[in-house]
Amino acid sequence: MAIEFVEFYIKLVTAILFVVLVAAWSIFSRERKGRLPPGPFPLPIIGNLHMLGKLPHRALAALSMKYGPLMSIRLGSTLTLVVSSPEMATEFLKTRDQIFASRAPSAATKHLTYNMSDVIFSPYGPYWRQMRRLCVSQLLNPKRLDYFRFIREEEVSAMIQVIVNSDDSRPLNISQTVSSLATAIICRMAFSRKYSDQDLRDFSSMVKESFLLFGTFNIADYIPYLHWMDLQGLNRRLRNNHKAQDYFLEKVIDEHVAHNDPNVPKDLVDVLLAEAADKDAEFQLSRDNIKAVLFDMLLGGADTAPAIIEWAMSEALRNPPVMKKLQDELERVVGLGRMVCESDLPRLVYLQAVVKETLRLHPPGPLLLPHISIETCNVLGYKIPSGTRLLVNVWAIGRNPKSWGEDAESFKPERFMEAGFLDAKVENFEWIPFGAGRRGCPGQQMAMIVVEFAVAQLLHCFNWRLPDDMDEQKLDMSEKNHGITVSRAHELFAVPTPRLPVL
Repeated sequence: MAIEFVEFYIKLVTAILFVVLVAAWSIFSRERKGRLPPGPFPLPIIGNLHMLGKLPHRALAALSMKYGPLMSIRLGSTLTLVVSSPEMATEFLKTRDQIFASRAPSAATKHLTYNMSDVIFSPYGPYWRQMRRLCVSQLLNPKRLDYFRFIREEEVSAMIQVIVNSDDSRPLNISQTVSSLATAIICRMAFSRKYSDQDLRDFSSMVKESFLLFGTFNIADYIPYLHWMDLQGLNRRLRNNHKAQDYFLEKVIDEHVAHNDPNVPKDLVDVLLAEAADKDAEFQLSRDNIKAVLFDMLLGGADTAPAIIEWAMSEALRNPPVMKKLQDELERVVGLGRMVCESDLPRLVYLQAVVKETLRLHPPGPLLLPHISIETCNVLGYKIPSGTRLLVNVWAIGRNPKSWGEDAESFKPERFMEAGFLDAKVENFEWIPFGAGRRGCPGQQMAMIVVEFAVAQLLHCFNWRLPDDMDEQKLDMSEKNHGITVSRAHELFAVPTPRLPVL
């Protein structure tokens, strides 16, 4: 009798699964009949999730070569458009920017951004506009960036001293060094606080885990009825990371409340606390709102800049003529009698070109954070339903031969030396490593300053060689996906030799 019951339930489950598969297949088939952009045929239930691989930006770029620069795929039950050309990026991030200016909810954004009450992931609307305005006006505008120059100069100088005092018989871990630098800078700018090396390492680990969780394809986000099973163990990791994050941010806020001094210049925490106390504000900020925005600033400042510095140093190490040209410019503009000052950066034109070329080939976020349509629209003859996700492949756009020529894969900073060249590329959406439109990164200027200054100081203060005189062409340039961002697959090590007599 028991065996018969087991057989009955097995047959019942099989029948239900069969019906679900047929229904899903039928729906997908109907959608493919001319209403959506072309794309690979999705499997029932999982859609095209199996095609993304370990490096989704590369997998999607390869698919776009077959299906075109505007492609539709299915991530589980979620319809997603993939844009891989400047023309298509212009269509969605400029012409129809407002329709695609919102963000899609996910388990990670709900857990780590206090139910999407931050700036990066919050839905498009009045609340997002108010919070973005606050962050830009109080931390990221040119006047405030100039005010915080002394912090950046102190922290970069401290980094140089750490390198000078390091064991010169062992290669330096450049990846770890620049990660600590970026974290120290953003903590002092946002919190007016300098943390210990151990605190910075712990914080950096928390940020990296957050990026990984934000960018991991959570099956439950795309197949909602599997959420309760937590097949990938992500819910547990989200809870643990949120607990560490919340503890850290609560302590930061408590310290500011306890030591409120009107004579001390206000940092971002003070500004947000003052906004929360304003009873006439359009939105009354809660403590969770404040923590969400603070975590945004940390995410934006602690991971993006180090990744760019790593790639720039990697390209300089494997292209000796580029490094020589950089150091010749530094010697000409700054001289060998002192270290670089931030005020020198506008005259370091070749350095700027190197950073821009690095961002073209190695954008820290090769796929922009997913946008989502807030209403049904028609684009280029296709009917795009409300709730459709949009992925913009800036990695593919930066390597497009139509925009960058047959040598698009080559590292050639000289291409950015032509007057007006970058302006034209930005205007035509051919160079958008920081995104574009309403959801473009507001921290672009700060990131560029930190990267240019750090690279300039590293190359001016030291000569560099690869460990054991490794051949430059053997330097491993493979990538590793960290969720939202992509960095070097392996940490970068090199041997520094002091170049300036003042060190």
